[in-house]
Amino acid sequence: MALTLTEAQTLSQNKLVKGIVEELIKESPLMARYPFVTLNGNALASNREDVDNMGSVGFHPIGGVWTESSAEFSQVTFALKVLGGDCDVDNLIQASMSNINDQMAAQVKIKTKLMAHEFEDCAIYGDASNSNEFDGLHALVASGMQVHAGSSATGAALTLAKLDELVDMVVGGKPDLLLMNKNIRRRLTAYLRTVGSYTTGRDEFGRTWAMWGDDIPIISTDWITQTETISDDAYSAKTGGNTSSIFAIRFGEGDGLCGIQNGSIQTEYWDKLEQKDASRTRIKWYVGQALYSTTAVARLDGITDEAMSA
Repeated sequence: MALTLTEAQTLSQNKLVKGIVEELIKESPLMARYPFVTLNGNALASNREDVDNMGSVGFHPIGGVWTESSAEFSQVTFALKVLGGDCDVDNLIQASMSNINDQMAAQVKIKTKLMAHEFEDCAIYGDASNSNEFDGLHALVASGMQVHAGSSATGAALTLAKLDELVDMVVGGKPDLLLMNKNIRRRLTAYLRTVGSYTTGRDEFGRTWAMWGDDIPIISTDWITQTETISDDAYSAKTGGNTSSIFAIRFGEGDGLCGIQNGSIQTEYWDKLEQKDASRTRIKWYVGQALYSTTAVARLDGITDEAMSA
């Protein structure tokens, strides 16, 4: 199992970097659960089984002729992208107005929050056809791992039957979480309360989460919109409609979803800039997302913000 950011930060001797990792985790409950694989290069290549060319086995007569068949594989590549930003603070401001709050520290904290938001948005809606982004969950999910709440271009309310179908699609182990926006989480938990099935669990950070089925955490994010568009039954765009999606995710290096990075989050500091009397802190992260097995992520799309049913 790859390291999570929480575990990796304990190896860091840089207080600024450690603090940045902590801020990222606080801002993104999804990021706190990602295992991260550290790469030496700038991309990860993974070999997947070709489900349409797996070879075959069968029963044979005694003395019969056996025909050989071998499985085939396809290689997929996941590239690292550069996420980060600069904070400049005038040296006079830093020197004369940091008696209560350190001006640079305040800027770094805000920049860290923005990085967490940008990572989570890209983790869901990123599209590697934009050379600056990595593929998000919508781009990674296989066509055979999709459940549709609605039909054509019209969405529908969530049902327990559809949610069960979504969970059952993830194989090789139960999903580590169900990811949805707060609108749909409220619809789900309200229904669970009415039928007496509302249960909760607590994570390693002391936060309480609603649970689904076989102790699967229900995690909400602000970065799945309620404006998704569907066409031909399936998700087609982030905006323009009135639907949303739920993802069932199994994490894991080698067979699930994970983050990839080169090194860790890095900071650079310049106390004198060439063209202005200011100091600069740069925060950067060479980061991406990899899906080893297509059976580790499933999506239920086309969900409208309406009361759900069985």
